[in-house]
Amino acid sequence: MKAPYDDLDRRIIGLLQKDGRRPNTEIAQILGVTETTVRKRIGRLLSEDLIKVVAVPSPEVVGMTMSAIIGITVDMARNQEVAEALVAMPQTRYVGFSTGSYDLITEVFFRSHEELLHLLGQELPRIPGIVKTEASVILKVAKFAYQWEVPDEVLQGT
Repeated sequence: MKAPYDDLDRRIIGLLQKDGRRPNTEIAQILGVTETTVRKRIGRLLSEDLIKVVAVPSPEVVGMTMSAIIGITVDMARNQEVAEALVAMPQTRYVGFSTGSYDLITEVFFRSHEELLHLLGQELPRIPGIVKTEASVILKVAKFAYQWEVPDEVLQGT
């Protein structure tokens, strides 16, 4: 199987991770290739869904100054429908199936403790299949990153 990325792709991705609005001409100059090469590479990466370029507003700007991680135990026969209900909630930013103490992990953003209390006490109990929830409020974020390296084994196709 051919690797979805090569070294040039990885370097382009790295530059876009630092500044998603960086012009193709600037990327080309930094990497010592033509603008056409950069444009075609980015086009392929986007069209094959290997990367996404999105604008992510800061939650604080829209008043979502608090967040919590909620571990959820579910009736396993209903785990998919519980996950779909969580995904549909506007305050939910992440939903993942997990192993360990919880069947699902979700991250939610909210404006006040009252909103979290309403979510935990009113909205989640209405979702059929939820057995138990445990919320941990995030007090301070030490790191929040959108960038990571493409592992070498992906480049090598192994």
